[in-house]
Order: sequence, then structure tokens, then C-alpha cells
Amino acid sequence: MQKRILSLFLLSFLALISYIFIHHGVRASLIGKLRPIDRAEIYIQAGHEGRTSGATGTQSQYGREIDWTPVVADEATRILREAGISVIRSKADHRRFSKVDLALSIHFDGCEEGCATGASIGYDDPTDQPAAKAWKEFYSDFFKFKWQPDNFTENLRRYYNFKYTITSDAELVLELGDLTCPEQAIWLKDNLPELGHLVAYFAAQRIGKESLITKPNSL
Repeated sequence: MQKRILSLFLLSFLALISYIFIHHGVRASLIGKLRPIDRAEIYIQAGHEGRTSGATGTQSQYGREIDWTPVVADEATRILREAGISVIRSKADHRRFSKVDLALSIHFDGCEEGCATGASIGYDDPTDQPAAKAWKEFYSDFFKFKWQPDNFTENLRRYYNFKYTITSDAELVLELGDLTCPEQAIWLKDNLPELGHLVAYFAAQRIGKESLITKPNSL
């Protein structure tokens, strides 16, 4: 009888764990390979950072995505941590689970036909839409160029890192603009640290701590 009760308890526990992970963006196929979970309020990833081959990001005469994303991510992380907000700061291939309120992956877009794209947002679940909408409204006050629809590419809809972040608010890919478009690229390059400030303020705002950070006025 005791063994039966224990077995039922274990099955119920495993079912609960499976439900939690599946509904927070972690694929069921990974449940059997659980590793320690890092915890913080905010997760910030610099897209492509740390890679020397493979998907190393877009580039143009104005700069390289792999060089720009760490500038933005580092500045956002610095501002948040100085405000007392805990941050997990990761490179591209951070293969650990992270439990946070908000997860943001920083990227820049590009294409062969210059100025064919712009800023965009990626997410993998309808519960992420309010945060995505809030980011677009916030960033549009500063970014006066072209926007693409949410999740307009497969890579945005199925971003590989979503399976590692467990969030209570949202997990988003922020494509900050097209670095192959001269007008956008020049503006982006001139404002990389300031973009970090925007990301930090937005992140703090999502967790109700924006009063700890100076509100950006203009770029």
C-alpha cells in the first residue's frame, strides 16, 4: 500500500513538473535532461555573441551584429544591476535553464536588399503579446523607421533560446533595426549604449521597478 501511494505521488509530481515546463516554453523532450536553473528578475542575451562560425549574424559596411549586440546587452545589464535589479547576462549559446520575470534577446536585422526590413519582435506564445506590444509602443517613440510584423520569420517564431527561459511575464527577441539600411544603421551605430538604456528601462518597467532607472527622453 505504501509503495502504491509513493508511486502515485511520484507520478503526480512528474505530471506537475511536465505541465510547468511545457507551459513556460521548455520542450517536453528536455525534461529528462534537467540541469540547475539560474534565477533572476531579468535575462538578457546578446545575439550571436561568442560564436566564431555558423550563425554569427548579419553585417554591413556600418558594423557587425555580433559586435553590436554585446554593447547593448552590457549597457542594459549595467544599468539594471546598478539599480539593484538582478540580471542573468548570457552569450548566444548559454545552455542553462533560467527562471526569470522577463527574458530579452538582443538582435539586429539585415537583408541583401537594403532597407527591406527594420525593427521587429519575436515570441513563441500568446501570453507574450502584451509585453511585445508594450515594447513596440515604447521603442517606436525613439525608432522612427520601418517595422516588420511580429514573428515575421521562422527564426523569430521559433527562436532556439526560448526553450531555456522560464518566464512569468514574457520572453522576446528584440530586433532593433536593419544594419544593412544606411539610414537605420547610422542611427543605430550612433546610439548603441542608449539602446541599452532603453532595454533596461523597459525591462524595469515590466517588473514594476522603472522608478529605479532614469527614464529615457530622446535619442
